[in-house]
Formats: sequence, C-alpha cells, structure tokens
Amino acid sequence: MRIIAVSATLPNINDIASFLDAQEAFSFDSSYRPVPLTTHVVGLGYIGKNQFLFDKGLSRHVPHLVNQFSNGKPTIIFCHTKKQTEVLAADLTKTSGNLLDAASLNKLSAQTNLAALQRCLKGGTAFHHAGMEYENRRLVERAFSDGLIKCLCATSTLAMGVNLPAHLVIIKGTCVWRGAGNGYQQIDTGTLLQMMGRAGRPGFDTAGTAVIMTDAKSKKRYETMTNGLEVVESRLLEKLVETLNTEISQKVIVNVNQAIDWIKGTFFYRRVRKNAKYYGMQGKSDQEMDSFLMTKCMDSIQDLHEAEIVVLQNGGLQIVPKKASHVMSQHMVPFKEMCSIVALPYDSGPLQLLQTLADMDGLIKMCCI
Repeated sequence: MRIIAVSATLPNINDIASFLDAQEAFSFDSSYRPVPLTTHVVGLGYIGKNQFLFDKGLSRHVPHLVNQFSNGKPTIIFCHTKKQTEVLAADLTKTSGNLLDAASLNKLSAQTNLAALQRCLKGGTAFHHAGMEYENRRLVERAFSDGLIKCLCATSTLAMGVNLPAHLVIIKGTCVWRGAGNGYQQIDTGTLLQMMGRAGRPGFDTAGTAVIMTDAKSKKRYETMTNGLEVVESRLLEKLVETLNTEISQKVIVNVNQAIDWIKGTFFYRRVRKNAKYYGMQGKSDQEMDSFLMTKCMDSIQDLHEAEIVVLQNGGLQIVPKKASHVMSQHMVPFKEMCSIVALPYDSGPLQLLQTLADMDGLIKMCCI
C-alpha cells in the first residue's frame, strides 16, 4: 500500500502518518476546494429543558438567514425529520414574496397528486425526504435543478445521494432524536460535513455558503469542527477486550509479550503521550503510562480467560483462542454479551435462550443498527 487518503478536516494527520510508519504526510486544506465555501455558525439562544421546543423555534429564524446569505440563489435547508421538512417548506411559502414565474409553478404543481407538495410548489418551495414516492422526489429534484424553485427543505438523505446544485446550505439544528432509548444526540461530524459540502457545486457556482443553526452553548464546538481543528483521539480503551480478542482469534497475538508489543503499536499509544490529559493520565511519566497500559492489557486477557473465551497456557504466557473467541470476533459480539452466551448450559431450552437474548441490550442495539 503506497497511498492512504484521509479526510481533509483531520488536523493531526502527522499522528496518523507516524502510526502507519509513513515517510511523508501531505495536507490539503479548504483552499484546494474547487468552489470556495464560507461557513457561518449561528448560536440562537439556549436549549433549556426542552430540546423539541428549541428545535421547533429555530424555524422562525430560517427566512432571515435565507435572505441574508442566499443572494437570491438556490438554497437547501436540511432538517432532521420528514415532518420538519414539510412544515418548514409550507411556512417558507408565506415569505417567498413575488413569484416571477407563477404560471410555470402552477404547471409544475399539477404534476403531483400530493396535496402538501402542490401547495409548496405553487409558493416556490418544496420538500424532499425518503417517505415520498419516487416520482415526487424526481419531480422536486428536476424543479430545483432547473431553478424553478429556490428553496428546498430536505432530510440528510439528500446529502448522501442526489447531487443538486445549491449556493446556500442551512443546517437547522445540530441535535437529532435517536429514539426513546437514546434520546437527542449531536449530529455526527461526517453527516454534517456531507451536508455542508452540498453548497457551491463545481460548474454551477463560483462560491458557496453553509450556515449551521445551533444553540449558543454549542456554537464554539461547531466552529472548531468546521475549521477542521477537532483532533482525532483514540477510543481503544473503551473496547480493549473486544479488540484484543479479535487479534487473538486471528492469531496475531499468541502470547503476552506480543499483546504488550501490539498495544505499543496502536494509534492510542501515540496519542496518550501527546494528550495525556484527555486520557486521564496528566502528570504521569512514560514508565507509569507503560505500566498502566500493561496492566489494562493483562486484565483484559485475564477477563477473556475467566470467561472461557481464550485459554492461557505455559503459566499464563501462551494465549490460545477457543471457539467462543472466533464467534465473538466474527460476529462482533460485545464482551459482556459473549459472557452470557458462554455461560448458557448446553441443554438450554428456547425459554432460557430468549431470556438471555432479551437481557443483551448492547447486542440487540448493535443488531438493529
């Protein structure tokens, strides 16, 4: 392997290069973008106790932001639910002003039997989400590409597939409802950057603008993120048992010494020395850090042994994977859940199997994802 490409927003590329023993690392910043992109992060008050009401209240700021940044050019507004796209598109028709081609918009609206979409199209706006029939989505996409509608409200699925030219992209809110079990969660960086990237498409515009609508407390965080300054850290310690088991299952690690050498070759090992505070090791010497990591590594191997997932031989120095190790690795079963599976009696009946599975909250969530 000679060339590895990473995201241009990754600031600590030299850490990645060091981890991979690469001789050189090249960084291409936003100045290399074919169409320059200007980003604005707007903090609009504080969330308080009700995230839903805060998100709903963001809609009243959208018309002003469109007028301020669109320059009369096509605008895509990303919402986080299908319902939000429809409601916002309907609201924007009330502020769309004089329509230059009302006759064409009336003709366009006649091509759909979706009443809510008809009303929006007549007002020069539209919505787009995965719940719409294919013909209606294609109708909206063509109308936006042809410039008949200037304002399109869409879910993030539009950012992943359809390539539509827009001068302005507005991201309405940075928290997404992930269900009763998870509640509201911050939008992930990849999705955010994908949506922002829809602004200023090559061949259609000479510049693009992205506006992120968030709360005042999160404003600084998203400014840092969009400037590509969010350093990538390791999450290895959180899944050290599972990761070590994978290496043992594939016989990359067959003894304790190899396990210790392996952890010293990880990205985590490099980052912990550069940012000890992030990993709770500020003030620790290199020897103390090595001792801590060796202990964590040995504890993880001992946990696997006690759970009868691996076997320790030759006085605990040799590590041999059992069938459970291969199953855990191949199917990415979390350690806690694998312990429950291994502990099942050989003659377990359907009721006991179902009860065990019902208790495996982590495994069920992973399967659903």
